[in-house]
Amino acid sequence: MSASTDGLPLRNETAPGAAKDRRRQRRLGLALMVTAQFMVILDAAIVNVALPTIQHSLGFSAVGAEGVITAYATAFGGVLVLGGRLADQFGHRRVFVAGLLGFAATSLACGLAGAPAVLIGARVAQGLSAAVLAPAALALLTTTFEEGAERNRALGVFGAATSLGFVSGQIFGGVLADTLGWRSVFIVNVPVAALAALLTVRTIPASVPPAARRRPDVAGAVLITSAVALLVWAPTYGSQHGWASAGLYAAVAASLLLLAVFIAVEARYRDPLIRLSMLRSRWLAGTNLATAVTGALNGAVVLVCTLFLQQARHYTPLEAGLAFVPTGLAGLLAGTRLAGPLVTRWGVRAVLAVMLLTSAAAIAGLARLPGGYLALLPWLVLIGAAFTTAAVATTVAVSSGVAPGEQGMAAALRQTAYQLGVAIGVAVLLSVAATRTEHLLAQQAPPSRADALASGFRLCLVLLSALSAIGGLVSFAMLRRKPD
Repeated sequence: MSASTDGLPLRNETAPGAAKDRRRQRRLGLALMVTAQFMVILDAAIVNVALPTIQHSLGFSAVGAEGVITAYATAFGGVLVLGGRLADQFGHRRVFVAGLLGFAATSLACGLAGAPAVLIGARVAQGLSAAVLAPAALALLTTTFEEGAERNRALGVFGAATSLGFVSGQIFGGVLADTLGWRSVFIVNVPVAALAALLTVRTIPASVPPAARRRPDVAGAVLITSAVALLVWAPTYGSQHGWASAGLYAAVAASLLLLAVFIAVEARYRDPLIRLSMLRSRWLAGTNLATAVTGALNGAVVLVCTLFLQQARHYTPLEAGLAFVPTGLAGLLAGTRLAGPLVTRWGVRAVLAVMLLTSAAAIAGLARLPGGYLALLPWLVLIGAAFTTAAVATTVAVSSGVAPGEQGMAAALRQTAYQLGVAIGVAVLLSVAATRTEHLLAQQAPPSRADALASGFRLCLVLLSALSAIGGLVSFAMLRRKPD
């Protein structure tokens, strides 16, 4: 028996039952990879709903409570590139299992935290483990399934898990916090991650990369991690302290300086953290631009609608979460049935452009606030399908033509672009909505607070619709030739 670079074993297909066993192994392997992706995305969203309960229980200040979210997001976004490189150097399965065990341990630490500082520290560690786990999961998938229709179908299921994880976080956060307490929001990950690690070891064989690839690029790792972490954190700082604050400009300038130094260092290193020719690829640049746009859309649109339903329509957090069940179901259906075949037949360029333009139209429909939930429902369903299909298209694109030993890095670059999109989209556009609302309420004859909130959210959605349309057109222009 021989093994693929890091996927399932290549069996003798002429042996009795070998093909059937191989298909069963692949299905189980895909289920494990999807489970990991679902957990990572779920944990990024589930805490939002439970945050008020956490704040009250541990005595967080209003500003300090936001650190529970930003600590995870900053650590996750900042370390993805290093996580992807580790997966390529030490083996995708090995790093995948290490990420699962780390995620289980840090989730337990979060659930047992008894003080604000302890929880913040545990969330940083949880973000670090997620940054190791996520690119390894995607790289394991792309090296297990052959490029083409087979991989596209698998990535469709993977994309559906992403969509479902985000929406499920809005629901499960409220349910768990209300019934079992906020600690269950974290502890629920422990048995799932531990079982997934055990099944991975039993199901997916590992391969050992060449020893020459194991030389650590410590300087590159420190530089790129610091640069990306600053860039992910900067929008949150700007939204809290003002977009003209010196701290924001200092963070962005430091990030750009570190990136410049990183490129200079990598150009002289024999075994660089990132092969710089990947960064010069027009295809990869177009893919990551589109990925950043989908990150901004996914992060901001659902959050804007959730806030509208809670603040202007007085939904409870659980009711607001349940309102997005149709969005999650549409994403699930699109990922499992629609996205893969569409990309296989029409190609990444066409599918990505059409889905981003469809998203633009659907978000423009949502911008007809302050309509009731039934007026929003058709657009929420369309958004669920379009967002997931676009995400699958970018994932297919970033893995196309990439050698098995660089799939972890390709996955990490895509996920970093996505996290940057989420951070910038949420911070900037929600700040725009808040500014609009405050301006209306400060007038001599202000509208009702509900109408002022709706106006701010409406402006935010209009800008998101324009961003989606521009992203669709630009990606169509840039993705003109598939990489070799």
